[in-house]
Amino acid sequence: MNGFIRDFKVTILRDYQDPDELVEVIKAYRLAPNNAQIALTCKHRGIETLASFDEDIKRVPWLKVIP
Repeated sequence: MNGFIRDFKVTILRDYQDPDELVEVIKAYRLAPNNAQIALTCKHRGIETLASFDEDIKRVPWLKVIP
């Protein structure tokens, strides 16, 4: 695994942690908790585009989703 991370220059990000904001996003965009966590981590790390086949994540206005 470490070879893959090194060879492809993968950066592992820690999840953004704010329980109140997490609940807010779950409710506002009707997301599962794991999708809300991904969306918030992207938002707070400046990630604007996400590759996903999950249709729910497309409801998040600050993310551009590509398949």
